[in-house]
Amino acid sequence: MESSLGTDRFFTHPRAQVAIHREFAQREMSSHRHEFIEIVFILAGQGRHVTGEVSHDVGPGDVFVINNRRSHGYEQTHGLHLVNVLVRDDALKSARRELGSLPGFHALFTLEPVRWRRRDYTARLRLTPREMRQVSEWLDALEAETRGDQDGGRFLACSWLMLVVGFLARCHGERLEHPEKHDDRLARLLSQIDANPESEYPLAIMAREVAMSERSFLRHFREVTGCSPTDYVIRARVREAMHILDDGDCRLPITEIAFRCGFNDSNYFARQFRRVTGMAPRQYRDAL
Repeated sequence: MESSLGTDRFFTHPRAQVAIHREFAQREMSSHRHEFIEIVFILAGQGRHVTGEVSHDVGPGDVFVINNRRSHGYEQTHGLHLVNVLVRDDALKSARRELGSLPGFHALFTLEPVRWRRRDYTARLRLTPREMRQVSEWLDALEAETRGDQDGGRFLACSWLMLVVGFLARCHGERLEHPEKHDDRLARLLSQIDANPESEYPLAIMAREVAMSERSFLRHFREVTGCSPTDYVIRARVREAMHILDDGDCRLPITEIAFRCGFNDSNYFARQFRRVTGMAPRQYRDAL
């Protein structure tokens, strides 16, 4: 029977956004789910990682992400030493706001689960020994902040997390060597939307950039992101508006913010902002 691992077991504080869990000799482990996102770093040893009905070999340098909707486990482990970085949804959303413009971010956090379902492992991320040594130093610093009780520890832990995720996104982006592949093209399109949400993104042009028919593009886009291209663009524009509103010194009128983020109608902007965030733009600003 599949088990579920809750946050209370690993997160030392209710407001903690990230935690570290090490396994120096990972044993075989039956399928289980988390209430958080897990970034797995394989430091040494060998084994098979099982997710759903598929499995793949893992070894030193491998990095993969397990979201909170996917079960996984380990088989045939031999000296498997790994570090799990456990991340709450809110922390990853913050990372996406800052790093979503990197194609490698979407390749790792958005596209990888879909590739696993298709048994496509060609785009897996494997760090070089030098890259892994660098990441290991940052993970040590992150862990020190999560286990200490110094003021600002939770903030600094999130800062180290951002550094690690940004580094992984860059490494993965540099390894997107197949621009003719639909997934690599889609990763670049998603990063383009996140970086410039105010631009116009007609369906025909987006489908052409991913080298797919409009019908296939719509189906593939929803499979990967869980929403339509139109909704993705709207959410990216709302995230940009939130970023502007987060600046306490910015007193731009709501209408001006709407226009800057690509909305031509401030009333429509307010409706979409409420749909995504649960509150009106002015309420969001006043709550800061």
